[in-house]
Amino acid sequence: MSIENFYYITLFFTVFSSILFFGYLITLKKTIGDISLIIFSLSTIAIFFYLVLRGVKGGYFPVSNTHEGLVFFALLCSVFFLIFYLRNKILILGVFLSPLVTILTLIAGFTDKSIGEILPILQSFWFPIHVVSAFIGNALFALSFVVSLVYLIENFRLKKKKFDVLGKLLPSITMLDTINYFCIVYGFPFLTLGMITGAIWAQVAIGSYWNNDPKEIWSLFTWFIYAALLHTRLISGWRGKKIAFLSILAFLFLVFSFIGVKFLFKGYHVFETIR
Repeated sequence: MSIENFYYITLFFTVFSSILFFGYLITLKKTIGDISLIIFSLSTIAIFFYLVLRGVKGGYFPVSNTHEGLVFFALLCSVFFLIFYLRNKILILGVFLSPLVTILTLIAGFTDKSIGEILPILQSFWFPIHVVSAFIGNALFALSFVVSLVYLIENFRLKKKKFDVLGKLLPSITMLDTINYFCIVYGFPFLTLGMITGAIWAQVAIGSYWNNDPKEIWSLFTWFIYAALLHTRLISGWRGKKIAFLSILAFLFLVFSFIGVKFLFKGYHVFETIR
């Protein structure tokens, strides 16, 4: 079996888990929810081994181009969801997180999947540290995004006084707000570390800490948004719906800085391999 075929198997598991989670949302049957979680876990394992196979074949850290970056992002989102599930048993979050993982994996399929010799700029000790730090922060922010969506849904349902079976599966808005805060307060240091190590990597590889690259500019912009979000939470005392809306907005900027900038602007910060 080729590595590319293994990617399609991985994609199948992610799509299948999303379908099952949607079925769980419609039927609210625990059996379907349990099966959804099993398939989602299998998709996480498949993503992990797919990246390992690419790394072994290419002989490099397998997050060195857009395709691998998207898949690695999907992997970390999956891992953090499973960790939070084991801790809090909130299965309903999978209904929203699973489609995000599927979308990331699907978009990766439209990018260059070739494995070749990596660019000299990526052959640095600092590169994997930079990438892993930034992506851990991104994955925690992705979970914050999902939790914020669920918070707004639950808040709306409470205002409409909807007390049904779905309401019993949804966590309290207090717990959702706490999880959102946890994701942001721990994701921000990793985002910061990713930017610092990225600057060091740029200095070693190019000779300058800052190069006015579109990726750098938008990443800094995203950092300021999350810094402002933390400030409003810790200093101004914002809670609940306001923080949920800000978390969603911040994540949309993050997605654009990660994916949109790549396709709309030109710069050295493209993370591509040589065929």
